[in-house]
Amino acid sequence: MIRNVAIVSLSSGIIGEPFINFEVEIGLRRLKELGLNVKFMPHARMGLDYVKEHPEKRAEDLLEAFRDLEVGIRF
Repeated sequence: MIRNVAIVSLSSGIIGEPFINFEVEIGLRRLKELGLNVKFMPHARMGLDYVKEHPEKRAEDLLEAFRDLEVGIRF
């Protein structure tokens, strides 16, 4: 059974900012407690400015996550 999830930043890119690290760590811990393995896509943690200026990278991350056979929950 694959229990991997991909983190993709499709909105602001805030999870890449240092001031939000505490909340990101809480989220990661909770996902791991649920038995999930977490994989950040390449541009998810690049920060607000980068994600805003490069919407094509957000799209690339999403498509890569869908194509990644290790991501998803399959039984």
